[in-house]
Amino acid sequence: MRGSPGRRRHLGVLAAVVTTGVMLAAHPGALALAAPSERAAASVPGSPGIPQPPTVVYAEDFENGTGQTPILLNNYTGAPPTNAKYTAASQWIDAPHCNGIILNQSGANQPACQNQNPVAMSSLKFMANVLGVVNGAANPSNNHAVSAYTDGANPGANRVEFQTVNPLPLPTTNRFITFSVDVAAQNCSASAPRLQFYLTGAGPDIPAFSQPINPCTDPRAQTYNIGPRAIEAGSFASDGSVLFSGPSVGVKMTNANGSGIGNDHAYDNIRILDVTPQLDKEFVPASIDTGDVATATFTVTNTTDLAEKSGFGFTDSLPAGVTVAATPNAATTCGAGTVAATAGGSSIALTGGVLAAGVASCTVTVDVTASAVGTYVNEPSDLTPTGVNPPGPAPITVTVPGSPSITKQVAESSFAVGQLLHYTYTVTNNSDQALSNVTVTDTGPGTPTVTCPPGSLAAGASVNCTATYTATQADADTGTVTNTANVTGTLPSGTELTAVSNQVVVPLRSLTITKAAEETQFSAVGETIHYTFTVTNNGRVPLSDITVTDFGPGAPAVTCPGGTLAPGATVGCTATHTTTAADVQAGEIVDSATATGTTEQGDDAEADSNTVTIPYVAPTQVDLAVVKTGPATVSAGGQITYSIVVTNNGPGNSTGWTLTDTIPADLSNAATSTPGCGIGAEVLTCTGGALANGASVTIQVRGTAAPGATVIENTARVTGEEDDPDPGNNTSTTTTSVPSVKIIKKQNGSATVEPGDTVFYTITVRNTGAAPTAASFTDDLSDLVDDAAFNNDESATVGSVTYDAPDLSWSGTLAPGQTATITFSITINERPFGDLKLDNTVVSETPGNNCPVTSDDPDCTTHGTVKVEDKDKKDRA
Repeated sequence: MRGSPGRRRHLGVLAAVVTTGVMLAAHPGALALAAPSERAAASVPGSPGIPQPPTVVYAEDFENGTGQTPILLNNYTGAPPTNAKYTAASQWIDAPHCNGIILNQSGANQPACQNQNPVAMSSLKFMANVLGVVNGAANPSNNHAVSAYTDGANPGANRVEFQTVNPLPLPTTNRFITFSVDVAAQNCSASAPRLQFYLTGAGPDIPAFSQPINPCTDPRAQTYNIGPRAIEAGSFASDGSVLFSGPSVGVKMTNANGSGIGNDHAYDNIRILDVTPQLDKEFVPASIDTGDVATATFTVTNTTDLAEKSGFGFTDSLPAGVTVAATPNAATTCGAGTVAATAGGSSIALTGGVLAAGVASCTVTVDVTASAVGTYVNEPSDLTPTGVNPPGPAPITVTVPGSPSITKQVAESSFAVGQLLHYTYTVTNNSDQALSNVTVTDTGPGTPTVTCPPGSLAAGASVNCTATYTATQADADTGTVTNTANVTGTLPSGTELTAVSNQVVVPLRSLTITKAAEETQFSAVGETIHYTFTVTNNGRVPLSDITVTDFGPGAPAVTCPGGTLAPGATVGCTATHTTTAADVQAGEIVDSATATGTTEQGDDAEADSNTVTIPYVAPTQVDLAVVKTGPATVSAGGQITYSIVVTNNGPGNSTGWTLTDTIPADLSNAATSTPGCGIGAEVLTCTGGALANGASVTIQVRGTAAPGATVIENTARVTGEEDDPDPGNNTSTTTTSVPSVKIIKKQNGSATVEPGDTVFYTITVRNTGAAPTAASFTDDLSDLVDDAAFNNDESATVGSVTYDAPDLSWSGTLAPGQTATITFSITINERPFGDLKLDNTVVSETPGNNCPVTSDDPDCTTHGTVKVEDKDKKDRA
């Protein structure tokens, strides 16, 4: 549910640390490395000490047949061959409350959610778009995600929000696995989601994270300003990995936040990764004389996450004829692991092995021997692994004393596709007789032709042979060029002697780069285009001096973090471009880039990115207009009701608008009941959704004229999401006057008069307000003309005055501070027959005057007396 509105593309996915307990625990030394591709093959033997990327054993991106029509989570089926199905508590698969909906931004609205809250529907789409940006989708608006807005209902804490229905198969039992997911959240200031994922299927549920995922506070998240409100999103990897004993696994997610206020989020790109180390075995040296000792060396190589792996082991049955030496010299660098190797025995075992975090490999070494001549091969089937991938075949050749030896070397420390590798083979004749027909055969890729000097090889002498090989794409796909060589020579007796060289491993030197733009289009000169470049070391050697060159318009400068990029690791680089008139004229921006890196030996790796095209789209124009109306005048303390009408004059449809109106100090108790509107910090703010061409919205605001107010003036302002061709009608101002009029009536001269006297009266009307005011009054002269005659000499300095017996009336418009003076007179009758009292009151209906009908203000009344002789009184009697 919407609350108040409220961070960074991830550089790594597998910040994993292994534990054999029930929690994938965090470790400060864990490295955040890039995830492998969805098609990554399982690690293979042959590259001891060179970490290989993890393998994806399960990946769900909610893109299988989803199309443009939203569906609920429980109606979705994952891609073959798993065909995964999912479920959740009913509160989390609830379309009317906008929960459990699989959708994308470019697709249709979910009807029930749209009817409940169009803003919620729009927010779910924006979060799906942002998760597309997070996972590097070519068109993020088509990215599907599972979204929840908890609109209008509290789903309850710790209910299941996502769960696999059927088990997900693993390659074998006893695998190290880890987990990652992409999550987005919005309206963080209201409340944030707290998502906890579990691995299920092998006893008690295993939490994938030490703390629930909260993108609102997690530093791995990044703020994306896509849509009207900020969205926090990122990719979140497990705190560690687990040695999983079962043949299959499940995934479950609960939400510790049960509130319907805020708690707005989406998730996508759920993956389970196999991070099982690779085991390699070799005998050193690979050729011995009968009865001599060779060291059986087992190398356990970590995956490229370089996270801790704990609890692995194996039992290796030696080939028949090969036994553990009388002095085994058993040793291991695999943490607290225990090596079992009995002198004369036929097996070697490791239990409780540990690869510490950040360690690429560890070894187990045991001395072995053989008494009979021959070549013995330790096959993968001879080994029973626990938590490691089995090795390839390991040969050992046992020869008679005096056999030749061969050492193979390569000049290059790494390779790229198409590079020429230079091999050198040093052959030494260890016998006491010359060898003829010395031949070296290379068993590596392409079986290079080896050239040796002609002639025989004298006893004790050595010779260097050479060969070259051009690396291929197949070698790059394997990741290394690995090979050995065989030498044969013939004694004068005709006996042929042979030997096998050491193994040479040349690792791949390679980069990939993916370029993306945050903006999908541009509409004007001066807009900023934000580029991201994801550079991955997909080779087997570290690379430094990572540089990205952008070939787009303006050749934007690209910023990349410094440091060394480990094999399998990913780094994010950024650049910006400000659109120009040339871009608009071209109708699009077409851009690509190249990434380079350098090995420790100074060899370069280079890769070209994809091409990014950003089209120019002419901006939609929407002329939003606002008209505000209110009363022209109001009495002090009186209520004012304003009507504000927002109209879309076209030509386009508005996707959203905002109206603001600062409440003036002279208007108190301001309030509104219009949906979408609220008053805070003395500002009226209204937020509206779509407004079609020609449509209008009416907003009402009411308040009270504050004491002492003279003029109440305020302005409404409307802004929209689109370009407005006529900003002149975006504001509307109303002015309401609070009239204030002071009336004073005076009887000039003595209050006591005699028959025949002329009495003069003065009435002043002063505008004490701040705006022009139309004022008027009526003076009933009945109590004057019963004893006197009106002299018809009425006059006014402002306005007009009339006498219509017995009423004297005046009206006029006064500027602020202006005074109107009205005068008239009466003459007392020679023989007055009235009440001999000259009492008189002026009355006004002008708002804000001091002489309304009910007034007792003495300034509104005059009092006088007519004095007559007693005989006149008798005559009157």
